[in-house]
Amino acid sequence: MRIKTFYINRIRKPVIWCLCLGISLSLICLIGISVAHMIIFSRAEYSGYNTEQFLLYSDLDAHEYPREEIKILSGKHALTGYLYGANSTQGLIIISPGHRDPSDVKLYEITYFADAGWMVLCYDYTGCYNSEGGSMVGYAQAVYDLDAVIRYVESESRFADLPVMLFGHSLGGYASAAVLQFEHNVTAAIIASGFDTPKEQWAYSIKRYTGIFHIPLSPFTWMFTTVKYGEDSRLSAIDGINAVAVPILVISGTEDDFYGGVSPIYTKREQIENPNCSVQLMEKPGHNGHYDYFLSDAAVAYQSLVNAGIGHDSIDKFLFMEHSKEFMDMLNEFYVSSLE
Repeated sequence: MRIKTFYINRIRKPVIWCLCLGISLSLICLIGISVAHMIIFSRAEYSGYNTEQFLLYSDLDAHEYPREEIKILSGKHALTGYLYGANSTQGLIIISPGHRDPSDVKLYEITYFADAGWMVLCYDYTGCYNSEGGSMVGYAQAVYDLDAVIRYVESESRFADLPVMLFGHSLGGYASAAVLQFEHNVTAAIIASGFDTPKEQWAYSIKRYTGIFHIPLSPFTWMFTTVKYGEDSRLSAIDGINAVAVPILVISGTEDDFYGGVSPIYTKREQIENPNCSVQLMEKPGHNGHYDYFLSDAAVAYQSLVNAGIGHDSIDKFLFMEHSKEFMDMLNEFYVSSLE
């Protein structure tokens, strides 16, 4: 018996040690993933926004582009939005920014659409810049923020007769597609470089930052998103597109670093059932990434010089992000054609 007990104890100790080690490593992985998510969705402030390269509203002529500040309740937090072209009657374009972007960075698109005769509403997400909230919460919060913005528009009599268009890039593209399943009266939507679900996007983010280590981390990534997001982990842009029959334009670059190639929505284009959804693949070198297909050739060339530190003591912010007129005209024509 003593010999048997001796061998059992010999075996038991390494097993217990291995179990403790496994549990400890699992907790470390889960805590690490949780902390990474907390950092990525921490509150965004102007101190983290590159005002030397990107526009602020103060860079514009306020007389040429007057705006009205509005407050919109999203859950328990007030979002700050800005309305441009308030006297325009062609329609309203709601612009949703990318991850950690202020509404200011969309001024390039805002001013174009305002000049083209549209009323434009852009806003800061929960936990961003001029909106309330201690953090951005997560991917799905962007959908609920946009839902709140659309509900605000639907409740205001001054917007009652206006066609409502959605425009979103990156996180804003995801939100502008996913929100369509919430039964709003939207006339058309442009979805640029969007992803499909929080679960898939967080898994790719872990892969992007950890490389081959994302493979052993994948069970913990799945566990984290399942617990953190619940049912919202599967809140899908594709489902939103398929929930309506309105015109939708999906745009993707071929070399999008944020997705490792084409955008997830473009990858799943065969799953799209909306008969009025079209896709546009941006393939031109230098204009086929996450955002650079918006830019003019002059802007891409100028950015290369600035990034290389060649001959620029001060940066021309208007040239740095100058948009391609041809590309913006294409977006405008899509919206106009949806009115017919």
